[in-house]
Amino acid sequence: MDISNWFKIITALITVILALFAGYIELRKNPEYWLNRWFAIFFVSVALGFLFYSIYHINTLNPIIIIPMMIIAQILYNFGLVSLLMTVFILEHSEKVAMTAKYLGIIMGLFIVSIFGYFIWVPTLNMERYRQGVVDTDTPLGWFIAVNIIRIGIFIFVLYKFILIASQSEGKTKTSVLMFFIGTIIGIIGIFLNMLGGILYSLWIEIAGLIAFDIGLIIIVRGFLIE
Repeated sequence: MDISNWFKIITALITVILALFAGYIELRKNPEYWLNRWFAIFFVSVALGFLFYSIYHINTLNPIIIIPMMIIAQILYNFGLVSLLMTVFILEHSEKVAMTAKYLGIIMGLFIVSIFGYFIWVPTLNMERYRQGVVDTDTPLGWFIAVNIIRIGIFIFVLYKFILIASQSEGKTKTSVLMFFIGTIIGIIGIFLNMLGGILYSLWIEIAGLIAFDIGLIIIVRGFLIE
């Protein structure tokens, strides 16, 4: 297997471990509160997405199952993002208000918009690269850019809301929110680099994006560990 593929797999597996750990910490704090549950769902969805990502990049797999696994990974990423959006609704309003049909409908609508294209503009496997030992999937450029704009847009909206929350917080809560803010900015940079690597067919830029995402996740986890 090509060394760049191994780097992608290793960085993705690191993300799986970090995200599962973050989800466990967040749920352990208050398993009955939906804010903690939605944060945990976000982290677990990201972890499962990167687990599928790692598995389908092992090119000993039957090439027929690579694209379905890739689509499942993308769906999990996007479900994680709308779960993160739910945390904003709970913090802005209340658990009771955020869990109504209005706000659940908003996130489900966004989720459907962010995934429907995978069933219309279906990604393909680059067979030439596959024969060289590299798993490289090609998503139609228009949909590839659109779905990443949706992801970055959700991240930016969440960041904006968390800035407002941080400005009204004090002490350890403010520090925790600020670390979430910094980690999320680095995560957005990671998503952008990953998107750029996909457009330029550069595995190393994609890997740089994964590393940046991992660094952002570490900072977020550190923020959640503040008691």
